[in-house]
Amino acid sequence: MTTVNRRAVATMVKIFAVAQSHGPIISQEDLNTVLLGSSWFRALPDYLIEQMMSLASLYQYDNGEVIHYRGDESLGLYAVITGSVKVSSVSADGRECIFRYLSPGNWFGEIGMIDKSTRTHDARAVGKTILLTLKPRDVEHLLQNYPILHRFLALLLCKVVRNAFTMLHDSTLLSVSARLAKRLVSLSEGYGEPHDRGVLINLYLTQDDLATIINTTRQTINKRLVAWEKLGWIDAKYGKILIVNITALKQLYADEDE
Repeated sequence: MTTVNRRAVATMVKIFAVAQSHGPIISQEDLNTVLLGSSWFRALPDYLIEQMMSLASLYQYDNGEVIHYRGDESLGLYAVITGSVKVSSVSADGRECIFRYLSPGNWFGEIGMIDKSTRTHDARAVGKTILLTLKPRDVEHLLQNYPILHRFLALLLCKVVRNAFTMLHDSTLLSVSARLAKRLVSLSEGYGEPHDRGVLINLYLTQDDLATIINTTRQTINKRLVAWEKLGWIDAKYGKILIVNITALKQLYADEDE
């Protein structure tokens, strides 16, 4: 165990004790595993990890519960510990645009912590979700006393910008089949569970969800999924997708990305 790991474990015990008002909502071991599994978190200096964890709290959200709406005041910097967070926006006529799903180990909320402005999107829990949360006053305290945190928040923001450029590139230059294949592979990497036939995406996804993610129609998604099932590449049932031949899906978008 590295120095960072030892110090992180020691301070995580403190936040875990504060959070368990009605018994543990997550084991200490699982909490440590998720946080230390983030390359961004592991790169933080030891002293900054200690300070962040001494100020953090754990909050649990039910499936579908809103964490914040677009335009809300920015009330925290978050890390997903369990479950998932859907990042999206909804138009006046009820159409939803899903930007991404955040899996355990992902941090979000850095934009509001940097510019002190309102939220840029809606965030909603998918499944029983636990978030580690740093309040704005605590983030501000850390920024004032440990200026290096500015750099690390900037790195989080850079990741968001890179993802946005990738989405723009894909929606402009890749075919629908390539975009769908690329997104399914990405989801399997973030939510995949080993299966005797491949990798199961442990996330409930309707055809409407997939359509909004890659900016197409549900009918188009249905045609692609049916065709890929016949080829033996996937198995899609009841909102769950099993990736049987991930190599074939990767080849679909690799050919167009070259």
